[in-house]
Amino acid sequence: MSSDSFRYPGTRPALCISLGFSYTMSRRSNSYSSSDLEELLEIESRCRQLKKEKDTLKDSRPQSFELIRRLELHVNSLSEARKEDKLRIENLEKELTNCSQEIDYLQDQLCTRNTELNCLVDHVENLEFKLVHMERLQEKAGRLEEEVKRMQSECLFLMQKLDGKEKELQESNSNIEKLEESISSMTLESQCEIESMKLDMVAMEQRYLETKKKVQEEAFHLTDKMSRLIGELQNAEKTIESLEKENEELRRELDMSTRNASTFFRRVDELIEDKERSQNTMFSSNDRDSELTSFLDTSCGEVLGHLLPKLEVALSADANSKVKMDAMAQEIHDYELLVKQLKEELRDEKLKAKDEAEDLAQEMAELRYQITGLLEEERKRRACIEQASLQRIAQLEAQVSKEQSKSFAVARRHMHEI
Repeated sequence: MSSDSFRYPGTRPALCISLGFSYTMSRRSNSYSSSDLEELLEIESRCRQLKKEKDTLKDSRPQSFELIRRLELHVNSLSEARKEDKLRIENLEKELTNCSQEIDYLQDQLCTRNTELNCLVDHVENLEFKLVHMERLQEKAGRLEEEVKRMQSECLFLMQKLDGKEKELQESNSNIEKLEESISSMTLESQCEIESMKLDMVAMEQRYLETKKKVQEEAFHLTDKMSRLIGELQNAEKTIESLEKENEELRRELDMSTRNASTFFRRVDELIEDKERSQNTMFSSNDRDSELTSFLDTSCGEVLGHLLPKLEVALSADANSKVKMDAMAQEIHDYELLVKQLKEELRDEKLKAKDEAEDLAQEMAELRYQITGLLEEERKRRACIEQASLQRIAQLEAQVSKEQSKSFAVARRHMHEI
């Protein structure tokens, strides 16, 4: 009965602990592999989305293309860092599995030692029942004491191994802290990039305001020029009206002069006809003829002397007015063409400025929407990565604490059994 009671606490709990530990390790490895696969799928979907966005943004401005290229480089660097972190975590997991295997091996050795001790105890008990002589009992007791000392030395060696494993775990904790520092540095770099993007947006807004101001100034200058041209056109119309009035007066005077000339020529013709009649009928009246001719000469000279200067003035005024009218008509036509051209240019400039302003506003809105979307996605992705890393660190810490507690429990049980 004493041998069975001594053998039971050394073998059964060690087997239960090893089975539970192997089950928990297999279950955790399955959960880690599934979480790693999900993270890889998320990264692949993210890369595909970024490639699609890259294809859609190829036709945009070089600044947006440069920004997307930077973001892609940043994403690639983050993915590479994530892969490196995963490799480090996998290495740590492998080291933990190796440690657990070594602990299991040490537990098996302890179990074998316990069985050997149980066998030795049984042998000692049998010798106690069989042997009577004190010398052999003392020798067996010395041997047992030596065996106990040897087991104590082995226990001390196992404790030293456990201390080494604790140091390795501390090194893994330091590696985890380094990973956290690298994640914080990456977040600072992303914040710097976000600030640079904000500065680019402010510069684009300033350029938009400057172009809008230039367009307004050009429109103001064009309206001023149009108002001046309209004033000149109104003055030209007034001068044209005054010239038309003068032309009408000159035409009236010309009509009156032509009428007077026609009446004068008609009278002259009548007088010539009367003279011819008088020459055919009366040849003796020479005095009368001389008086008539002198009268006609004097009257014709006076009338023609008064009429010819007026006719010359009228004709010269009419010619000058025609020349002036033609010149003014040409100037008016030129002004009208210039006004039409300026109106068309003003319309084109307004349309161009409006189109450029709309395009710039649309590009700014699209760029803001894209940047906000990218920043939101980047924030969510980093939050997920940080949460996953924190969970992983917590799991590793819990696993390390469990391993330490198990190792201390095994060591205590072994010490109690000894």
